[in-house]
Amino acid sequence: MLAINQDSEFKKPFIRFERVAVENKTKSLEAGHFVAVDVDYVNVTPPYSKDIFKQKVNIWLNQVEQDAINGRIPQEWVNDYKKAYEAFKNGQELPLNGFPIKGWGIISPAQQETLIRMHVLTVEQLAEINDEGIRRVGMGAIDLKNKAQSWLKTLKKSGGAALELAELRRENEDLKMNFSALSEKFEALSKMISNQPKAESSISMNELMSDDDESFITD
Repeated sequence: MLAINQDSEFKKPFIRFERVAVENKTKSLEAGHFVAVDVDYVNVTPPYSKDIFKQKVNIWLNQVEQDAINGRIPQEWVNDYKKAYEAFKNGQELPLNGFPIKGWGIISPAQQETLIRMHVLTVEQLAEINDEGIRRVGMGAIDLKNKAQSWLKTLKKSGGAALELAELRRENEDLKMNFSALSEKFEALSKMISNQPKAESSISMNELMSDDDESFITD
């Protein structure tokens, strides 16, 4: 995840890196079998959009560096992109710059999922969402924006206590989700056990009696 500057946060695209196995055709022909090499790609999504533009990282970084030189984007963006890529290569993920939408107890799980899918990942991003973002999020987006703004104002006034309460709420939501998942697994396991055929426990009279016992039975 990319940590971004507050001044440019809401115009910067959302980016995600991935490593893909791509066939090296020359080596495949030489070896007589499939030979792959790892290639790093970046997935770029414009703010509040679901569209994804995919490109090789080295080509993309060259482009954004040129864009910074030409004044089309801030140089700070390029620096952040490079940090994010280095973190990706090291198996790390940079923290979000703000309070996460995930686990924010002020909105419903469905609203949370909608915002995350639109790459509105922090309460701060929601509080500053623009008209295009409101249109894409859809019904209720203005109310969500107002809730985020009010919550941040309260947080600022009350300081650490509100932040601690918000963190406890987020942890509580995580615990609820984990408990729900465990309950579903337990229920599925219980059904599986109940559906298993029961072992035959009854034994016939003939099986209980020996040959000698049967000689005492008369017509």
